[in-house]
Amino acid sequence: MRNKKKIATLFGLGTLLAVSTGYTDKIKTSFDKAAPFSEFKTYAFKSGLLMIGQDHDKLDRFFFDALRNELNAKGMTEVKENPDVFVTYAGIVGGKAASDSLNAPGQLASYDWGIPQGWSTVTSTVEVEGSVLIEIVNASTKQLAWRAAVTGLVRNLGQLDKQQQKIQDVVKKAFKDYPPKAGK
Repeated sequence: MRNKKKIATLFGLGTLLAVSTGYTDKIKTSFDKAAPFSEFKTYAFKSGLLMIGQDHDKLDRFFFDALRNELNAKGMTEVKENPDVFVTYAGIVGGKAASDSLNAPGQLASYDWGIPQGWSTVTSTVEVEGSVLIEIVNASTKQLAWRAAVTGLVRNLGQLDKQQQKIQDVVKKAFKDYPPKAGK
């Protein structure tokens, strides 16, 4: 109950992966070089932490469907009990300052007569940047085996079809080099 309440009170991610095509997603992976990736044949999901206020259930399903597609394509099988690994994700959004408009008196402004003689304009915008962390944990040792961290600008808020496609694309890119090659 506490987890559901926490999720319900947090503000928006899922939309994070509705990143614009003009902005390149940053994907960074890391892994435990001692993890026995060749022995990982089965997986189970642990609840993700998707920090959004609306459409949480749909976006959560989009993430798990995308993860399922990639893991199955890698030859792994989803199981309900006794998996080799647990798979989960967490995501968050935040503001990234850029610029917006502000009109202010310029150097030549004179308030003596009530009308400023010169005005300056400063333009700024705030963009929303989101991050998602995908993790694979060795079920027997409870140690983190693999992680992908993805960041990008949030776009297409409220357009679930575009968000679903972007989630699929980003998860596919994140799993491009999974399982990692030994010695890398």
